Amino acid sequence: MRISVVAAGVALAFGLAGCSAEVNVGGNSETSASPTVEQSVPSDAQTYTSDKYGFSFQYAPPFEQQSDTSWEAQSGASSADSVAVFDTEGTEVGGQYRDAFVVNVYELNTEITEANLDQVKAELENSVIPQLEASSEDMQITELTPTSVGGLSGYQADATFNVEGTPMTSTLYFLFEGDIEYQLLTQSATDRWQELTPTFEAMVNSFTVQPGAAASPAG
Repeated sequence: MRISVVAAGVALAFGLAGCSAEVNVGGNSETSASPTVEQSVPSDAQTYTSDKYGFSFQYAPPFEQQSDTSWEAQSGASSADSVAVFDTEGTEVGGQYRDAFVVNVYELNTEITEANLDQVKAELENSVIPQLEASSEDMQITELTPTSVGGLSGYQADATFNVEGTPMTSTLYFLFEGDIEYQLLTQSATDRWQELTPTFEAMVNSFTVQPGAAASPAG
């Protein structure tokens, strides 16, 4: 039986208006200086925390959090929470910054457990991935592979596509905790992908969810 629980995918080919470089923090979330400094974490790192869904991650300049993002290819599902940080000294295409780390949160209608993760994978492969690939003639997405981030199980895949003739590379993460799906996305111009991979890996590895925070999100 088909398990219709996964929100209809993440957006790709997004950007932040290049003329905007002012950090804009709103909603029930906060950005603060990182309370601890480890060898692998820059001294100027900040921690973004979502009060509503209990997730957090670290980032450092030249990445900045922004809310005036432009989503050029979207799914039909609306995320319950979303945050993006952009490299404001990085790739600009069409007047927008394109190198970014994004977290989207979706509320599902079924609890996801280890027992039904295979059904979730089938839903991703049969619905979400084809929808994303159909959003661009040149988009190619690799096979899903099992992954674990911040103690959450799920799947990841790599994607390549073009934005106004600029080759782009991205990694997508589909992570689950109960009836909450966290979608993480890293994106950069392909010619910067190798350079930014350690930075993206640090952001992904810093992603955590407070235990039980997503079970009863604040209103």
